[in-house]
Amino acid sequence: HPVTNSYEVISLFNGGSKPFDKAQWAAQKQEQRKEAYELIDSTCAEMMTNGDSFRQYLDVQSRFDRYSVANAILVSAQKPDAVQLKDYSTWKQNRIYVNKDAHKIVILEPGKEYTREDGSKAVGYNAKVVYDISETSAAGKVQAPERKNMRELVSALIDASPVPFVPVGDLEMPAYYDSKQQTIFIKTGLSEEQLFVSMAKEVSAAVFDFKHNESRDASDFKSFCVAYMVSERYGVDTRGFSFDRLPGEFSEMDTQVFKGELNSMRDVLGEIQSDMFKSLEKSRPPKNKEQER
Repeated sequence: HPVTNSYEVISLFNGGSKPFDKAQWAAQKQEQRKEAYELIDSTCAEMMTNGDSFRQYLDVQSRFDRYSVANAILVSAQKPDAVQLKDYSTWKQNRIYVNKDAHKIVILEPGKEYTREDGSKAVGYNAKVVYDISETSAAGKVQAPERKNMRELVSALIDASPVPFVPVGDLEMPAYYDSKQQTIFIKTGLSEEQLFVSMAKEVSAAVFDFKHNESRDASDFKSFCVAYMVSERYGVDTRGFSFDRLPGEFSEMDTQVFKGELNSMRDVLGEIQSDMFKSLEKSRPPKNKEQER
């Protein structure tokens, strides 16, 4: 029986029938890492042509916005409904116990830096087994994220924008980022949800243009994806987003190039999320003494 996590290692040291075999453990980790890379590539191939798989990845990346693209892909392939992931020992430190038959999720974590043959530096990655909170003794205690009202969210999105907003009465579309004027024009009279979703796409386009030197047209689909992830993250209705028709060039794309596109989307998502978070924290009412007790 191969050793796969600290729970099994501990059980072996506590009078288990087999001694801990370091070589076998290392081989197991190497195999897990190889399988993880293969799973990333096969999932990418599916995401390039399948809108449902692509949306599934976006859902995971929106919840785990600090995860690398590779790890968000791995989670979406293994447990797309995951909400909180930790390894066995971290759950245990929190006095939460992993179920015996828990579903293992393999992700990759940075290991030691090494020098390639050409002299350049690189970081190796190791396989790491994590478990979702739904597979632990805390399964029924998942705290729903605090809901923000639409006014707070729109205000936070304004703070996250690198360019100003100008309301316009006769705009043909809900919102439009004009790169020449470095301004986002907003149609007046929109509902708050329409306002948020259309603003999210144009703020994404502005960040791509302003900070990543990528034109509005070139980043159009990626801005759409970032707007979806931001909306999904804050519980805004995303039924208006469709991924039935993915860009035609995806199916012809090299996997590394495709992952590069996902990486730039994740970077822009991270920038917007970070600025929105700061804005939302600023607007929180201060705790009074009663609440602090």
